[in-house]
Amino acid sequence: MKDLDVRINESLDILIENELLLGPELKLMLKSFKEEKTTVGFSFGKMCFWHYEAFSSSINPDIYKVAAAIELLILSFDIIDDLQDKDSDYSWNKTPELSLNVALAMLVMASKTIDETSFEHKRAAIKLVDEYALKSINGQQLDLLNSCRDEDSYVKMITLKSGSLTAMGCLVGEVLAKGEISQEVEEYGKYIGIIQQIKNDIQSLKAWGPKNDLLNKRYSLPIIYLLSQKNDVSKSVSSYYNNDIVTDLDNNATEDALTNGGAIRYAITIKNVYKFKALNYLENVAINQVGREYLQKLLK
Repeated sequence: MKDLDVRINESLDILIENELLLGPELKLMLKSFKEEKTTVGFSFGKMCFWHYEAFSSSINPDIYKVAAAIELLILSFDIIDDLQDKDSDYSWNKTPELSLNVALAMLVMASKTIDETSFEHKRAAIKLVDEYALKSINGQQLDLLNSCRDEDSYVKMITLKSGSLTAMGCLVGEVLAKGEISQEVEEYGKYIGIIQQIKNDIQSLKAWGPKNDLLNKRYSLPIIYLLSQKNDVSKSVSSYYNNDIVTDLDNNATEDALTNGGAIRYAITIKNVYKFKALNYLENVAINQVGREYLQKLLK
């Protein structure tokens, strides 16, 4: 069998090429945007495939189309997120008005593609896609409002924004195979997204550039922890967030407080809590070894 990433990529190419309702300009942009994301792999499509395989007695080749459809939806969300945050150097940020049309086309194509497959339970899959996509959009709205400033509200937000999409990738594969979903898959699927978001939050703070959450006055678990401390650095950061000072932050002191003051360790601890919860659920699902190892890697 061909490498799974290759099969999903080929299915994406076919979907784009065969979509008769798209004009040549939209197709060209869609292809180029897809190519920019190809290098990072198709993790959501692969989660869909492996969960379909785990619960199915035989492989319907249409599963590659569904995996590609899931990747179209995820890419559309990535594009919209980047356009809203304005912190990406991907090509779609250069022409936001045109790129938004491409993202909208991807959203429609995702459901349309699943509906055109031969799966018995395709309507249940589309319902799941709609439900979890709306949850993610709600989470994205909360993230843009930047109002989640304590651990509980922040974790709820990233559960909606990121956890909903990773859970969706897993659950669509499961429901296509057996017409129903299980709590185990939903829970660890959700935790994968939480863990990945916390890892991104930590990574954001490692470079003092345009994507740094602290410099952009965004809230994340390490920053929430830092602001809860009663010391000179936390007071300075709080003043910076509240626009009480216009001078630059002391980058060295702030970075030291994040790294050595417990903020990063705190975020890693929260991440590991969800990692062990996910692993406990994963033990009860009969995914093949390759898929299991890939999921375990996402949980690290």
